[in-house]
Amino acid sequence: MTTSLPDITSEIRQRANSRGTLATIQTVATVNAPPDFSPALVSAKAFQFLPLPERLKLLGEWMREGDLGFLFAPRGAGKSWLAMFIGNAIAENCQLGEWTAGNAARPVCYFDAEMNLPDLQERFCKIGITGESFHLLSNELLFDHELPSVNIADPSHQAALGNLLPDGSFFVIDNLSTSQTGMKENDNDAFDAIRDWLLALRHRHITTMIVHHAGRNGEMRGASRREDMAHWIIKLQDASEDGAANKSFATSFSKCRNCRPNEAPPLKWTLSDQGDTIAVTCTVHNGPDALLGHIREGVVSASELAELLAVSAGTVSKWAKKLMDRGLIQKSGRDYKAIDSPYE
Repeated sequence: MTTSLPDITSEIRQRANSRGTLATIQTVATVNAPPDFSPALVSAKAFQFLPLPERLKLLGEWMREGDLGFLFAPRGAGKSWLAMFIGNAIAENCQLGEWTAGNAARPVCYFDAEMNLPDLQERFCKIGITGESFHLLSNELLFDHELPSVNIADPSHQAALGNLLPDGSFFVIDNLSTSQTGMKENDNDAFDAIRDWLLALRHRHITTMIVHHAGRNGEMRGASRREDMAHWIIKLQDASEDGAANKSFATSFSKCRNCRPNEAPPLKWTLSDQGDTIAVTCTVHNGPDALLGHIREGVVSASELAELLAVSAGTVSKWAKKLMDRGLIQKSGRDYKAIDSPYE
């Protein structure tokens, strides 16, 4: 039998009076009072006509205003390079590789928690990051001003960062490991330290991209709960040839809510150092060689490969046959397996 609210209140009052603490009654009643969620309850019919702001595009079909996304890769693969190129494209509202420009230029805040200033300055110059709307926040600059390093898991630092960010801006955190202390990477509950803050940024239409490292299994390192909130997750893999002067990497989406897979296909990027500038070339990354790269990274299911490469299962089968004919992979049940070759 459920006790009514008046009965509970009466019981609490009697116990409190026996101890002579009337204040306890008010405190307990306040704590136990349930919140009223009814103002946010809307019928399906009314929801159809609820006026909502359009989620504007920032880059390509995959990034929209208010998104939370991740860009991850192994150390040295090129994730910071790509993060800076993405930030500059959004600040200048220009196309980047196969990704078309968004609806309008946005203010950008790039928080770097790892690199030294001379290296950052060199990269900015080579990329051509010169606009007034692109701002850098660096732990090294904070140190030079005798200020503490940013800890995104600290509520006071979250508030300070929020004060720096204009509504509708693009915010890059590079990277998750070095930008916080006290948040255990493999603990799902630990992500709660920044979850509500990231949601608050979304409510201000701020788009946040977090740069992170890949683990030994090739996937994003640490607990998986952080992926639940993400609109998209970009996986970056080193694609440089041995002895090549140019840096190459391949990108693919392991998660993308905003568009279909064929609207955000895997891409291969090559960065060519021209001295004062970096020349960027970008092509759609598919075909047998792209398939082989993913199999070597541990993606062995035909259905997963088809989704990752934005092609049909039949196309994956045709490419796989070519690789098997070249002695590079073999079929193991329904999965594929790479064959190590000293001549490859």
